[in-house]
Amino acid sequence: MSPRVPEIVLDTTLADLYGGIGLPQGQNPTLLPCYWCSDIDYRRDIPSTSRYLYQGIPIPHGRDETKDLVVQCLSLECQRFLFAAGTMEAVLFDLNEDGDCRGEAAETLSVLSKEQQPNICFSSGLWDLKRRIPQSQLAVVIPHERLSTHRQVIDPDILYTLLSKRFLATSGLPTPPSVLLDLDELDGSAEQKLALASLWISCFKLPRVFKTQQGMSSVGTFVIRTEQERRELIDTLSTSILRRTLAGVTSKNKHLYPSTLISQEIIKHAGECFATSFFVKRGGECIFLGACQQEMSDSNAWLGASIRYLEQDRLRQRLWETISRISNLLAKKGYYGPAGADIILEYKSNGRQTLQPLIIDLNVRMTGSLSLCFLHGHFSERRGMHDACITQRLRFSLQRDQFQDILAREVASGQIIIVAWFYDGKKKFSWGTMILGGENAESLEILYRRVKALAF
Repeated sequence: MSPRVPEIVLDTTLADLYGGIGLPQGQNPTLLPCYWCSDIDYRRDIPSTSRYLYQGIPIPHGRDETKDLVVQCLSLECQRFLFAAGTMEAVLFDLNEDGDCRGEAAETLSVLSKEQQPNICFSSGLWDLKRRIPQSQLAVVIPHERLSTHRQVIDPDILYTLLSKRFLATSGLPTPPSVLLDLDELDGSAEQKLALASLWISCFKLPRVFKTQQGMSSVGTFVIRTEQERRELIDTLSTSILRRTLAGVTSKNKHLYPSTLISQEIIKHAGECFATSFFVKRGGECIFLGACQQEMSDSNAWLGASIRYLEQDRLRQRLWETISRISNLLAKKGYYGPAGADIILEYKSNGRQTLQPLIIDLNVRMTGSLSLCFLHGHFSERRGMHDACITQRLRFSLQRDQFQDILAREVASGQIIIVAWFYDGKKKFSWGTMILGGENAESLEILYRRVKALAF
């Protein structure tokens, strides 16, 4: 018998935050928490984007990889975002991918307090969505032109621009010195532009950071330290990432600069880096939600994030001026809603006197660590667990009940919270994302290793 999972009560929710900014009662937006792809169709009724071009998802090879990508983007990522949504309408797409999409999502969200569970609208695709919720106003994570017939909280062209690396580089906010190559402003063929990009990348002294315009989860960000890495970057851009983007540029989207490349200096004497989450009000005021530290792979892929609840008051004071500047600027550009920024505290050479914090990434959307920020009461106040982390998706040769049985004590105590799960009935394995809590960093690390040992 599986352990009884305790009720999870969040400190606040996205619905609460939207409700606190003066929207008419009962008119909270409908959350559409999906990442889109501009290179492949998830399926016929959820096609790729053609106006809004993204470089954040590697093209899968074969049916199995495509299926895993669909499960990741339309089930796992969506469940993770929905865990923080609260009592607002939200959309999930039905997946006919050898798994029970509806049942998995319902079980994940059932651990939340009844007063904090979203109202899920299941849809078969983008065309069906208009039939099901014709009057709803959508709050999207990233824009898709097939949603143009819906009312949306933020104009999709504005949102795409604010999500771009180019916006941060040209915003006037404190960020590392950047050089831009706006390929879409130039005449010439794709081959000529690729040759120019290769020459441009070759001109910089290393080490150097290079970024594409619309990468996600650190995909599209390249830290280049050696000539071999530079050659590999040029090859990757020329044969796949940049070539595909240039092929998608038309007169209808070139003003959005989808092919821009950014080059930045490496930050020297870098201190701590924090992934902040905050909420932008319509007047530009900011609600600080939390500051986490991210775990990255050797290839710069996002692996998860951790939070120290006892440090949040200090970090709020340290980061407040920077996120307030961000919020004020975003509001002036027409944005309100959840946002995040990765901020490095830079140090002088003596390692003591701090300089101005630098923003190295801006995420004008829900962040991957948002749920962590809403669990201070659950972990720290009520259970004495002052450190917590959220994992990237892990793969298990276990079903949800089996996983919970193995870690029954931790599940029953509220130390492990599953925020996304999908069991593949054909392959007989599961994908899972979870939040873990510990009394301190050491105990959290021990628990994380136990969970990781169950994955493959």
